[in-house]
Amino acid sequence: MKDREFLIWIYDRLVEVHHEEEHFDYMLKLRGIIRTTDPDNESLWQSKNSLKDQQSKDLEMKRAIEFFDGNIVNVKEEIND
Repeated sequence: MKDREFLIWIYDRLVEVHHEEEHFDYMLKLRGIIRTTDPDNESLWQSKNSLKDQQSKDLEMKRAIEFFDGNIVNVKEEIND
């Protein structure tokens, strides 16, 4: 679902399900945001599973960097000794 479609869905839900008044300032603001949102824009988002996968990859990368940095420190210490 594209961003603008999603924002319209939220707006409609606020009006139809939650009975929000369309003339309230935050509803007018939301309408302004909808109006200025590019109809073709589609934000990247991650499902819970893909987020876990990314966090796992990030952790692996952090460990690799720490390992690499640790080895550089050890090599520098050996050179200076």
